[in-house]
Amino acid sequence: MKMLADLKVGKPDGAFIFPGDCNGFMDPDKFDAEVWKPVAENAGMEGTRFHDLRHFFASQLIAQGETAAYVRDQMGHSNIKVTFDNYGHLVPGRGKEASARYEKSMADAKVRHKAQATVSNPLAIDGEEGPEGTVTN
Repeated sequence: MKMLADLKVGKPDGAFIFPGDCNGFMDPDKFDAEVWKPVAENAGMEGTRFHDLRHFFASQLIAQGETAAYVRDQMGHSNIKVTFDNYGHLVPGRGKEASARYEKSMADAKVRHKAQATVSNPLAIDGEEGPEGTVTN
């Protein structure tokens, strides 16, 4: 960020780092051809798009443990859903957490089921045959 800030030294706050004609917006195609392509080639990153830097930035924020809300704000997303739709797969541990929640819900359901079975037939003994040939668990 310091490097970008240094490029703006001595320029007004609203000035662009890469100004176009008449100091306005630079045409994106002109930027790609005249600014980005030579930079990418000199860095040995042929085929890399300027927009790829945006995704790299977001992925680095997530890898460093920043919150989704912070990533949303930095990326300028309209809502958190946009952030999760684009970068949710990068959030560390999400698969493990989801799997643990699923396993817990299944274990809780089994406990509830056993509790309900015990209440519905309080005289049943596990493994014995009940009325009409049913077996208790």
